[in-house]
Amino acid sequence: MPEVFGQLVAIRDRLERHYRDMQDIEFTVEKHKLYMLQTRGGKRTAAAALKIACDMVREDLIGREEAVKRVDPMSLDQLLHPTLDPKAKRDLLARGLPASPGAAAGAVVFTAEDAEARAGRGER
Repeated sequence: MPEVFGQLVAIRDRLERHYRDMQDIEFTVEKHKLYMLQTRGGKRTAAAALKIACDMVREDLIGREEAVKRVDPMSLDQLLHPTLDPKAKRDLLARGLPASPGAAAGAVVFTAEDAEARAGRGER
């Protein structure tokens, strides 16, 4: 479906030029036809907001003054805290798939059987 992907890229570019902002786009493809469901300004971290604003200035989509206004001054505190170096060597302990966004509390189990057994004993 390269043609559908090409349509999606063209629509994304048009939306970002129109709204002059990075977009969070919802779409679906049915029978090789692209359907746009909705779009909105994308959420981002402070680092991402800064990069996107700089990229948009470089692409002549917005001016420098507009770029400065788009970065929330209160979020810049995020940039002042130490972070992990993404290039640092690390030992992989496990792999997994996200189940859902949000937080959870309780014992960690690694099999459905263990979870069922604990639930059977009244554990939450």
